[in-house]
Amino acid sequence: MEIADRLISIIMENTDYKYKIKPDTNLFTELNVDSFGKLMIINAIEDEFSIEIDEDDIEKFATVNEIIDVLKAKYI
Repeated sequence: MEIADRLISIIMENTDYKYKIKPDTNLFTELNVDSFGKLMIINAIEDEFSIEIDEDDIEKFATVNEIIDVLKAKYI
């Protein structure tokens, strides 16, 4: 399974949003993810990929593509 597919699956499992999530979907404006939801998604990503994401990198996360870019550049 591709990174994007894995991330979309994680986001769907940790939000009430069950419609099509695309790589350019914004977690906050389109999915209404709050700070607790973001924390849940980050924890699930860390578990899925067996990594620990730096606080500075977490601040860059708004869309699926931004998460993918950071993960590919620094963690995977």
